[in-house]
Amino acid sequence: MLGFRVWGSRSWALKPRRHQRKLEPRSDVGRFVGYTVGGKAYRILQDGTSTVFERGDVLMEENPAKADSSGDGSIAGPQPTMTEDSDNNGSMDESMDMLYAEGDGGQKNLPVEDSESEDDGVPDSLSDDKDDRERQGSNDSMLPVGISPSEVHNAAPRPRRSRRRPAPKVAWWENDPKAYLATGSELAAKDGCDVTKPPADEKEARARPDWPLWKQAIEAEVAAHKKLATWFTTKGSNKQHKAVKTRFVFEIKHDAEGQKTRYKARLVAQGFNQVPGRHFDETWAPVHNTATSRALFAVAAANGWKVHHVDVKTAFLNAKMDKEMYIKHPKGVQSGELADVRRLNLALFGTKQAGRLWGIKLNEELEQTGDTRSTVDPCLYEWHLPVHGRVFILVYVDDLILAGERFAGVEAIESGFVANFEVRDMGEVKDFIGMKVMRDKKTKKLTLSIPGHIMALLQAFGMDTCTSNKTAMASGVKLSKTGENLLPDHNRYAEPVGFLLYLPKTTRPDIAFAVGVLSRFMSCPEQDHMRAANGVLRYLRGNSCLGVMYDGSETRQGYVYADWAGDTDGCRSTTGFIFTLNGGPISWASKR
Repeated sequence: MLGFRVWGSRSWALKPRRHQRKLEPRSDVGRFVGYTVGGKAYRILQDGTSTVFERGDVLMEENPAKADSSGDGSIAGPQPTMTEDSDNNGSMDESMDMLYAEGDGGQKNLPVEDSESEDDGVPDSLSDDKDDRERQGSNDSMLPVGISPSEVHNAAPRPRRSRRRPAPKVAWWENDPKAYLATGSELAAKDGCDVTKPPADEKEARARPDWPLWKQAIEAEVAAHKKLATWFTTKGSNKQHKAVKTRFVFEIKHDAEGQKTRYKARLVAQGFNQVPGRHFDETWAPVHNTATSRALFAVAAANGWKVHHVDVKTAFLNAKMDKEMYIKHPKGVQSGELADVRRLNLALFGTKQAGRLWGIKLNEELEQTGDTRSTVDPCLYEWHLPVHGRVFILVYVDDLILAGERFAGVEAIESGFVANFEVRDMGEVKDFIGMKVMRDKKTKKLTLSIPGHIMALLQAFGMDTCTSNKTAMASGVKLSKTGENLLPDHNRYAEPVGFLLYLPKTTRPDIAFAVGVLSRFMSCPEQDHMRAANGVLRYLRGNSCLGVMYDGSETRQGYVYADWAGDTDGCRSTTGFIFTLNGGPISWASKR
């Protein structure tokens, strides 16, 4: 029963550091009303409101009657009891300083804690009286001149330090980290922490309730580097080698529906510190054309091919570094295991040439197995054997699509990748670079859409509950630069338009014209332009699941059209084209 607090006690709860302001109190005042479920925090009812929040750093005034008057009848002020569940002594000291400043007449009232008596079977009150008598006998001869023993005995008792040991930290998350995240999400939301977004750095990750999941991701990343021997020891100091700093980049992986799949922590180099000509020469990465991927899906759907998705783990680390380069590890990595300065042996993520070196390594491996590189798109390979038929390999950095006439051919390619790289077989493709792939093999239909990206866009700009429009832009609307009704400085016009530019390049040709018109007014947007941008978002609100569908065996067809000086500002024409294959669009554009 020693750990229980008096219900309804006056409480001072320390605010999180990110909510503290320079000229505002550093604590919230309320009443103690209970404990958290499965944790060690306290539930506090805030004064003046009906809000109940949960905090771990709390000061409580459990005995106000005893604290109101001292032995001689003088007012001693409140003497709060300090909880022992806080792991941050510095934060508790700050809260005590705040309480001192709020005392009457500037008098500092030190906190008093209930402590257990060292004498077994003796109540705390009796042991306290015994200690006071012993202290009185030993200190009467050492009183200052002019002060009698009775005056000292009638004074307020001195505060004593608690002898209780802190409770052991809970480590049940190691067996079930997902349950830990579920229980901590509510507390994180009340404290203003958004666990749906990845942390900006390791310091922020440590302060979040889902830190155990990020810790596991960091440990897995460091273990992968040790296994692959990404760096090796060298002699010399940091100034001699001019090492490039590194840091951890955190990411929450989602599927096409926007659901969380896994937590990823990646050690990356700060490539902006690299010197051209000394640390790198060329920079590029193997990225296919979006029209190539759509055409491959269209052909695979019409012919009933097997389409599998393969993800290469730590792809860049499979390539050797081509330049002499040194790195310095972040503070989060223990210096006892990894030294501060190392020379890179493999292409680390974040370096300028990492994507290019991985592309060269992958091309060499594919050519050794007999794959032929396409002359139209260098990220498309074809592998052909009379026994297995044709198999096409589409490369997007470390994500690969394998589409073949027979399942045996797809398995042969996968086994070749497993022999050379560490891969993750995703099975039948369901989502690829953010696109959701839905396929009906019986009717030979395949649909590509990006509902997860659209919903994230609408939520980011508060349009997820708005009224939807039937069209992206009304016919006959002519937007121009009038110089009137300009938006204020630091407006958000460029943000939604920048997000919208990605959609027409993937699966939404229906908004290509509207987004192309909106992108013309980035430098001086007006209120009419902003209303038109919101109109596109409203249209996406009601049609977030639309996409391109391939359901036939039609040959390739193309359509081209252009207006006549439709741009009133520059008297320029806008042209548009679209090419279809097997009943669905594979390439389109709307350009001025």
